Amino acid sequence: MIGRQGYGPGGMERQFTRLSGKGRVVDDACYSGDYYVLPFDGNEEEWKAWRRKTGMVNLTAAVFLLGIQIAAGMVNQDSSRTFWIVYPYLFLFPPLAYLLAGAAVYFVTPRRMQRVQYETGIARIRRSCRGAMGLETLCAVLDVFYIFRHFGEIRLERELLYLFCHILFLAAAFCYVRYYNRTYGGLWMDKRTE
Repeated sequence: MIGRQGYGPGGMERQFTRLSGKGRVVDDACYSGDYYVLPFDGNEEEWKAWRRKTGMVNLTAAVFLLGIQIAAGMVNQDSSRTFWIVYPYLFLFPPLAYLLAGAAVYFVTPRRMQRVQYETGIARIRRSCRGAMGLETLCAVLDVFYIFRHFGEIRLERELLYLFCHILFLAAAFCYVRYYNRTYGGLWMDKRTE
């Protein structure tokens, strides 16, 4: 058996070349990188119930944030015809889609995750939520600037409703970030030693 190391999509992989029973060369690869371990102590049934509960909170938060964003787009305020208001609004959908994808992937992650599982689940949720909050803050600031710039020429109640959607989004995302930090704050890395 011949062993060699290489870097694969999940971190360090160790590949072994061997001969099969029919005399063919077969490459076997096994993960030999670091593991990320979720902060949970309990048996397998309790782990599955905890993962299902936290996964439902993640998924509900992602769908709620996406719903707020879609509702903000249906306000049809005067600033929706301005490119520097519309484009930041539209650029919010990719981070929200990744947030939704990360929340869905979390349902199948094990307690002890490889780097790829961590990056496509829990880390994607965190990064996507941060990006969405940053873009949403930009949208709110630009809308306030638009309101002051065109005060008296616009339908103020619609602009304020649109601004309220931004503030509601930021408040909901902030509450979710607090939940995320409390739930996954004890995540630790099981370092691989050679």
